[in-house]
Formats: sequence, C-alpha cells, structure tokens
Amino acid sequence: MSLPRGDRGFTLAELLVACAIIAFVMAGLLIMLQTGQQSYLVGSNQVEAQQTVRVAIERMIQEIRSAGYCPTCSGTPPFTAISAQSTTGFTIQHDWDGDGAVNTTGTVTDASGTLRGEQIIYAISGSSLTRREMGVDAAAVTLATGITSTTFTYQDSAGVATGTAADIRTVVIAVTTQPQTQPAATQQGRVLVTMTDSVRLRNR
Repeated sequence: MSLPRGDRGFTLAELLVACAIIAFVMAGLLIMLQTGQQSYLVGSNQVEAQQTVRVAIERMIQEIRSAGYCPTCSGTPPFTAISAQSTTGFTIQHDWDGDGAVNTTGTVTDASGTLRGEQIIYAISGSSLTRREMGVDAAAVTLATGITSTTFTYQDSAGVATGTAADIRTVVIAVTTQPQTQPAATQQGRVLVTMTDSVRLRNR
C-alpha cells in the first residue's frame, strides 16, 4: 500500500536539487564576501602605503626648500645647496652659523642657539629611505620602508634637467612604495603607490 502524496518524504532527486540550490547560493555569498574583503584590503593597504612615505617626503620637502641657507651671505653663497646628487640620493647643505663654510662632520649653533648639522644626507638603502644629519646622527635613520623604487631628478632655473650641483634650483621626487606587510599567499589587496613632488629651492 502506498502512502498518501502529502505523507511522502523528499525523493533523492528533490534532495539533490535542493542541495544544488543551496550550494549555488552559498557560492554567491562566498564570492561577495571575498570581493568585499579584497576591496577592504586594497583600501587599507593603500592608506598605509601612502601614510608611510608621506611623512618622510614632507620632511624632505621642508629641508630641500631651505637648502643653501646662509644668514650672512649677501650674494650667492660660496657652497652648493645640493651636493652629491644622484637618482637615489643627495646631500642638503646649510651654513647655519653664518661662517661662510659648511661643516661636514660636526655640529654648529644657529642663531636660536640650536645645535645643528650643516649637511643632511638622504639616500635609498635597499627598500628604505634614510636620513642622516651629520654631527647629530651617529648613523643613517630610516624614515620609511617598503620603497620599491625612487628617482630624484634635478632641474636648473629654466626647468631643464641638470647634473651640475651649482645649477640645481629644483628637486623632483618620485617614490613608489607598498605596505610594510602584504596579505598572505593570495596577495589580495596588494597595492603600489607612487608619490611625486617638485620642490623649489628658496635660497638659490
């Protein structure tokens, strides 16, 4: 004797169809979750990469602008504002104590009574941007990490690229960086951020 239709359970075919529908829905939810996670990682990692290098570049810009400072020089100072320039680094020079020369090893006292180094060296070391104020820092200090590429170029008063230190009036900075920590094996959220600035020397 067969059971009434309303008392029957699900057939195997019906169970398979139901399982297939559930699996399809779950797959869609998983894709949505992964997409949302990746978007979050991209956004947060981009912010991290930008913030890491922005602080370092802002400090560099301020110091480049003041390069060549000489409180007692009536004309062009007898030293270059930028020296040892290359695509991966340069040296900023000042005459804080106004003696007409750059102290390359020790410190001097400026008009406000502050001890300063008259040379500041910026350089790329591996994937790090470093800064060393001669006479103040015993060794180079790391300002930013995760640097994938950096290019410093130098322009004269006409905006033309120059390799002559005495002619440098503008320094163009281009830094590409990535987050200090990348997500695991899938590399979801991996981003590279390039920041570019053009800095005019005020004392030349």
